[in-house]
Amino acid sequence: MAVRLLFLLFVIILVAFYYISVMNGQRVPFYLSPTHQAELAVYQLIILSFSLGAAMVVLGTMVNDVTNASKNWRERREKHRRKSARERAEKAAELVQRGMLAEAVTELTRSLSVNPEDREALELLASAHEEMGNHLEAVKALTKMKQVDPSDLSVYFRLAGLYRRMNDPEAALSALKAVEATEGENPRAWEGIRDIHVSRGEMIPAYAEQKKLMRHRGKEASPADHALFTALRYEKAVARLAQGKADDAERRLRDIVKEEPSFIPAHVALSDHMRSRDLNEATEILLQGFRVTRNPVFLIKLEDLCIETERPQSMIRIYNRLQQEFPSDYDVNLFMGKFFLRLEMIDEGLEQLLKAETLEPERESLHILLAEAFRRRSRFESACTHYQLAYGYKRRYLIPFRCSSCGSSTIKWTPRCPDCGAWNGYAIDHGNREYAVGATAR
Repeated sequence: MAVRLLFLLFVIILVAFYYISVMNGQRVPFYLSPTHQAELAVYQLIILSFSLGAAMVVLGTMVNDVTNASKNWRERREKHRRKSARERAEKAAELVQRGMLAEAVTELTRSLSVNPEDREALELLASAHEEMGNHLEAVKALTKMKQVDPSDLSVYFRLAGLYRRMNDPEAALSALKAVEATEGENPRAWEGIRDIHVSRGEMIPAYAEQKKLMRHRGKEASPADHALFTALRYEKAVARLAQGKADDAERRLRDIVKEEPSFIPAHVALSDHMRSRDLNEATEILLQGFRVTRNPVFLIKLEDLCIETERPQSMIRIYNRLQQEFPSDYDVNLFMGKFFLRLEMIDEGLEQLLKAETLEPERESLHILLAEAFRRRSRFESACTHYQLAYGYKRRYLIPFRCSSCGSSTIKWTPRCPDCGAWNGYAIDHGNREYAVGATAR
């Protein structure tokens, strides 16, 4: 049909030109140059003009067709290359699942050489390098991801985690602060910044981040959030003491003792602070802490306070008072007996330790102290029995503390566990072995 229409159009044009040639037989001069001219009939001039126009249209159409053909070829080629790259990325994903990480990295590198903005391939490459321990290469892949999609905040968090594993906290802080600058309020970023400050011992900046978190979460804050906030409040108070701001530090410690009476480090720090000002109040702070928590660390601190200030009788009165308040408390009886041994009051110490034995007869700490008391009274057979029950500990025995979070033990109480970083976790570890048969001499 199209050919017929073109033929009809051609015939019409021929008829039109024939009609023009019949009606316009006159000739007109056509100058080729100032000195050369030719005479053309009007219809010849019209036919020439039409031919030139048609030739230009045909030429333009040909150029356009060639351009479109070239563009389509390039698009098909690029589509084919991207399809091949996508297939390589899919193959790499299978290799990662099979644990063939090196081969997966090779495939992903080839895929990204064709399609460098393939976010999925970049993410997979970063994961593969991270699993292989090539943290620097993983950072490079994640950085490219960040350039491809700056709005994807998950990349910043992954970068922060990698930087921390690479022991580069400054870079990790920079990544997390970029998130904070982008969103303004991002609790996850605040948590990361806080944890970095805590790991570096920068407790005041950590306190500021935790304070923002507590305000943001409000009533939805978890017990762990409250516990960490209390610990960081304590650290800020200790920092204020170190800075010479005693009044502010005392106020903060008293607030913690009032609001979180089970937080032992605040009682201890406040008592240490009050020793030089009011010895009786320092003692009462420790007593209050023991009454609330029943943690023997307060008994140890009270003993040290009374011995250092040369007031052993005051400590005996304190123990007598506590025995009246808590007659069935194993620690009160045990530590009172231990204190008597410390003062070389052997008979009194032995009496208290035997009371403790009626409460908890299988504790290692008790058998050690009983063995020591009997030894000092030259009752060697009884001492030997208790040493055997305690499995032969050394003569000088210090009852250890054990962290409730990680289980590490130490003979010296500290507010914070040096192994896992948990606050307020140390408790006396008496040991509690279950014996199948009684210990006998060998």
